[in-house]
Amino acid sequence: MPWLLCPLLLLSRIPPPAAEFTPASPPLSPVDRAFSLGRHLLFDVAEHEQVNKQRRALMFYLDLAMQLDRVLVLPRVRLLRRSASSPVSFESAAEYVPWADLFNISRLGRAHAVVGLDEYVAQHGGVSLLLRRCQTGGPAAEYQPAVLRKEHAATPSIAFAESVDQLGAQRVAPLRPYVRFVDRTYDEAAAFVRGAFAGKPFLALHWRRTDFHAVRRSHEWALQSAADLIKHARHAMRRHGLAGVYLATDSDDPAEMAEVQRALRFARVRQKGGGSLRDRVETANLEIAICASATRFLGTRTSSFTLTILEERRAVFGQSEESGGEMGRPPEEEEAVVEGGKEEL
Repeated sequence: MPWLLCPLLLLSRIPPPAAEFTPASPPLSPVDRAFSLGRHLLFDVAEHEQVNKQRRALMFYLDLAMQLDRVLVLPRVRLLRRSASSPVSFESAAEYVPWADLFNISRLGRAHAVVGLDEYVAQHGGVSLLLRRCQTGGPAAEYQPAVLRKEHAATPSIAFAESVDQLGAQRVAPLRPYVRFVDRTYDEAAAFVRGAFAGKPFLALHWRRTDFHAVRRSHEWALQSAADLIKHARHAMRRHGLAGVYLATDSDDPAEMAEVQRALRFARVRQKGGGSLRDRVETANLEIAICASATRFLGTRTSSFTLTILEERRAVFGQSEESGGEMGRPPEEEEAVVEGGKEEL
């Protein structure tokens, strides 16, 4: 019957249903991919390396872990005390604290997959492969990332021991914003700066002494006398209109400290707590944050503490590169050289 045929004809013209569409899963982020693969990279530094060198080693192995798609296992931070008999050596007994006690792990985890050493040991126990003293780019070619990927792609865990490796500045730059202190360090630094300088522009100085008297005598301008330090500070303050000075130093000479205080009226933080190793490290971290927040900064040549401050200024506080530097030729001598037609150092 015609009235029955019309609906049937209409139905016959409807195309068959398409196969069910299943959207593809989004690609894993580098962090998630490393966790999903379940392979780990561990490291420890040479026993004589202090905290700032340990942080630089972390960036080296963070970069390597990214290249290898491995979860980076964070070692405990080794705290060292200088020997009472020699400023260039350390006592054999060290203290250890979890990385998360001093550094911001959640921020680091945005850059790459990381876990603490205790968590790793609880879940996995030991390591599959132990290599000593990684020297990427050096004679130990078996440590190159390409070789590690080829030879040990299926190895569950690789550990490096006795490392002294560091990245160059260009490789450090994109990683450094993720390698920060815990938030309380920055909060304490900001509170101190408000109280000491009341919002006025100030100069921060790092003046390395003690062991540099023994190990840096041959390095030009690495050692600055109290008189030279004062010249640098006064020159910078006049040139940039700075109202105050913060001084970070390890000087243990009361006479030279009194000379600098009379001339500059500098501010300093007090040692935290009772002077334990951890108190000393937390105070040093606080000083790094204060110096990094300063309007201008002058540090000590060849010092890893100064290098850390310069990195912190750019990566964390967004300071311009030209706002911080190292003390070289004292200003009066430098001006005389320029006037004489020679190049300024």
